[in-house]
Amino acid sequence: MNDRSSAGRFTVRRGHARRAVALAGAVVLLAACGGGDGTAEDAEDGPIVLDFPTWQANEPGHGEALRAIVQEFESRHEGVTVNMYPVSNEDFQNQIVTQLSAGDPPDIIASGNHFYAFAGTGQLEPLNDRLEESGLLDEWEDFQQERVVDGDHLALTMHALTRLLYYNEDYLAAAGLDVPPTSPTELADAVEALAGSVGEGVSPWGATTTTHSNLFGESTAFIVGMGGQWITDGEWSVTAPETVEAVDLYRRLARQAPPGLDGGGYRQLLGDGRIAMSQDGNWVISTLDEVSPADVRPKLKAAPPPFENTVALVGTSLSIPAGISEERKDLVWEFIQVAAEPEFQGMWAGSIDAAPGRTGSITSEQVQERPELEVVAQTIASAQPEFPDSANFRANFGEIEQHIIDAMMRLLTTDEETAAVLADLESQLSSVTEP
Repeated sequence: MNDRSSAGRFTVRRGHARRAVALAGAVVLLAACGGGDGTAEDAEDGPIVLDFPTWQANEPGHGEALRAIVQEFESRHEGVTVNMYPVSNEDFQNQIVTQLSAGDPPDIIASGNHFYAFAGTGQLEPLNDRLEESGLLDEWEDFQQERVVDGDHLALTMHALTRLLYYNEDYLAAAGLDVPPTSPTELADAVEALAGSVGEGVSPWGATTTTHSNLFGESTAFIVGMGGQWITDGEWSVTAPETVEAVDLYRRLARQAPPGLDGGGYRQLLGDGRIAMSQDGNWVISTLDEVSPADVRPKLKAAPPPFENTVALVGTSLSIPAGISEERKDLVWEFIQVAAEPEFQGMWAGSIDAAPGRTGSITSEQVQERPELEVVAQTIASAQPEFPDSANFRANFGEIEQHIIDAMMRLLTTDEETAAVLADLESQLSSVTEP
């Protein structure tokens, strides 16, 4: 996981502990019986508790939004409560995959980067009919397509993250730049101008410059932004001209950044006024609010990235597991519908500066209070998926990501030709999987 994922502490109710102990036996039993058939149970007598584990339960922003959705849902459903409880991000994916595979899932399935692992179990309920009947797809952003597998909508996206161009307006003015760059050429020229004008102790560009998963996201943002992808038309396109051009620009700028820093390191320097410009996620807005001194924060502005395309990073999504009763499926769908209402969609913009899944959910009042949200809304409109359209890429992402990280570090620490490093990378990725 990269540094836009964070974890809560792992705590469970006593009942969940007993379920976990019995899980291994359930897997063996399912193997012997051929798995569950997903048939509906009789209507339940008495109160119903919907289990909702999430790695975001204790996260600032995420946790508040989810608790508000839970409270509203419970207020409309007498005798039904939602047991939302935290599971650490490190444990979350394995725990949910095991439960889904065993036919003993929690009732509400949340996911982020974990989505494809959950979808791979074949135990997420298609939402197509419910979405069509509700009309929600007509109100949803295009990044919902990231939750479609073989034509089935297996989750509804709550929000997405994207990347913005952050800059210190004083440094741009000192470099003779009236406005932030709006194209790759202007970006390269701007960083060159900044390099010649900023004082000692200030870097013209900020980027990850140490071995870290951020290297995948930061380099991919340049590739997608300039019209490329790691895989195009079913073939590896690591050495395609547009990929080489994009990675070469990424490399040139990153070598102007302070060495040996991860995302947290260079964001701190940006907040301190010691980096002039960087491209980073919209989640950094709140970070700057926290770390930037009062005399620096007003100088830090955000603009759309200077590329043809931007990147959409799908955030929290909600799914219905196939292995629960029809009564519970209906209740979970009603929970998702509450989460889809404009009031609660707008909370994602207000709490974590994200682009809500429902179009038009960012209010004028929110934009007035935080102008960066208008840039977020503009940017998400041209956003493209971070991952290529390849099941093999997603299934082998861990190994693929590591090869890309290693290649980016070669580019940052050696004088090898960009095209040569990318040729080696394409050969390595081809040995991992077919595109």
